[in-house]
Amino acid sequence: MGRRDDESFVEFVAARGDALLRTAALMCGARQDAEDILQTALEKAYRHWGRLEAGSDPEPYVRRILVNLVISRSRRWKVLREIQMARLPETQTDSPNHSVELRGTLMEELRKLGPRQRAVLVLRFWEDLSEAETAQALGCSVGTVKSQASRGLARLRERLGKNLAPLGR
Repeated sequence: MGRRDDESFVEFVAARGDALLRTAALMCGARQDAEDILQTALEKAYRHWGRLEAGSDPEPYVRRILVNLVISRSRRWKVLREIQMARLPETQTDSPNHSVELRGTLMEELRKLGPRQRAVLVLRFWEDLSEAETAQALGCSVGTVKSQASRGLARLRERLGKNLAPLGR
């Protein structure tokens, strides 16, 4: 890889590294795991950096690698452990910590979704990608993104309904 490629890679990581780390953390739930996954994704992207079309946006390519790594990791862990579906804790709406508790509960429930649904929800609603951009990142159709988002949101609503109801008042 040439010096220009090295420079463009360093510039890309400096500009988009934090956003990619945030995406990875939301998908896998733990910052340390997210850092490891991002490092692996960047290593894989670096190996093929010179092959990327000049002037093209490398972020969808790197994000796709990242998502694939998160999904692969999730599949491996699923074989090793059974995810427990604990009851949601009761929250007090008059508590000053209610939004913090709700956010923690949401993150906990997000981690319980399958890796594909979790990836769709993170990319669509946290990273604010369009359905087409999400489909590209995941290597699937727009229809799949729509159905996975709908199912994932329905599961979250089902599990979080009693905790979200006070927010609608």
